[in-house]
Amino acid sequence: MRQHLIPSPACVIALLIVITGSAADFSDADSDAKAMFAESGVSAGLFVYFRAGDGSLTMALRQNYRIIQVHGQSFARAPAGYYQAGRFAPSGRILVCGDGYVYSYGRKPEYLRSTTTPEHQLFVAPQEAPEIPERLLQAGSGGSRPQFVSFGRTPSLNPTDQPLAVEARITSTRPRGTIIACGGATEGFALTLAGGQPQFHIRAKDKLTTISGEKRIGVGWHHVAGVLTKNRQMRLYVDGKRVTNGKATRLLANDPVQGLEVGGDDQSVVGDYVSPNAFGGVIDEVRLYFVSVMDVQIAARLRDSSELFGDPVLAVSFDDGTARDLSPHQNNGTLNGSRPTQGKFARHGNSLVQPKWTAEVPICVRAMVAAGQTLFIAGPPDIIDEESTFWKLTEKDPKAQKLLAKQDVALNETFGGSLLAVDTRTGRIVNAIELDTLSGWNGVAGANGRLFPSTLDG
Repeated sequence: MRQHLIPSPACVIALLIVITGSAADFSDADSDAKAMFAESGVSAGLFVYFRAGDGSLTMALRQNYRIIQVHGQSFARAPAGYYQAGRFAPSGRILVCGDGYVYSYGRKPEYLRSTTTPEHQLFVAPQEAPEIPERLLQAGSGGSRPQFVSFGRTPSLNPTDQPLAVEARITSTRPRGTIIACGGATEGFALTLAGGQPQFHIRAKDKLTTISGEKRIGVGWHHVAGVLTKNRQMRLYVDGKRVTNGKATRLLANDPVQGLEVGGDDQSVVGDYVSPNAFGGVIDEVRLYFVSVMDVQIAARLRDSSELFGDPVLAVSFDDGTARDLSPHQNNGTLNGSRPTQGKFARHGNSLVQPKWTAEVPICVRAMVAAGQTLFIAGPPDIIDEESTFWKLTEKDPKAQKLLAKQDVALNETFGGSLLAVDTRTGRIVNAIELDTLSGWNGVAGANGRLFPSTLDG
């Protein structure tokens, strides 16, 4: 059995500690983070670098309630740039290397920038740095610009005096922002999220009408659609069901000066929000029709992907890495800082790292060792779905507190844990052993065909 371990503080070849200033204390919920530094003898506010024999660098960072380990040759830091590591190099709460790969338990790509509900996964990726797109290498340092897709103004996208139906499939890690917008402060329409609630806006001759769904959109993919009928009725749909109604003052009176945009509303805005109102998530399967559609058509669209009408004026799936319009009108879009990624029906989130495989595991991994074609991971049970539990908290659901209490007990050793054997070729769990107590942070080693766990009970 070959041993592939990132060196621990007891066996590092070179150790560099850099003081970076003040850092907040760890919350009680982050017991793994506490354990890592308590067992490593590292104080608050420190970066710790572990230099392996092949020159690779693994960094452990304690900052703002986070533990991040990054595999690479060097590391650069900028304010509020904690998520950048996972974009450009394999990173996670814990990782090991072997046979040219990095094995990691880290945030899913769509949660790299999330500070509230980070969901994790087990994955394997090549040790080599991913190729950086030219547009990122040429980007200046003078601040960020809004990321959206622009389709401009064309005769076929003119909504003047017409009913309309607009739809998209979305998944959001930050539940706010513009899904689709056309127009601005005088004429226009838009689909947005505000505090997790879907909204449909119609602005005609300066007068704005907005209808909102009462319930927040939860974790995962959702279908959102807005319909404006010939008699000015407004309807908002979520996952095939009508959630609210309203009535606009009139149909749009003029062709909006601002063209159609997906993922943001640049410059002048349609609704009662501030530009660019960028969307935090992924948008897929965008459609625009200048017809009035019925409830049964929306339900059928969700059930079997039937088009709402045979002649959409815009149909974009992003499947070929572009914003090409698949409708006969060819209203092709321009990517403005946004990047096509894995969508509802095809395509990796907010990262350039290309995993060989990813896998959901039923534990919060706190120990890991790779040996040949087997990856051993250990940790307490992962009881909660962070995203859905967060929304239950916002809705003051008493079940959420019970779930959190149960997870907290698990993280503090009461339930023991599990040792899982994972096939490094596929990510499939091939064996599992229940443990009466938890291992220490990174407290499993392998040698001569055996595993040697170091547990919290000594």
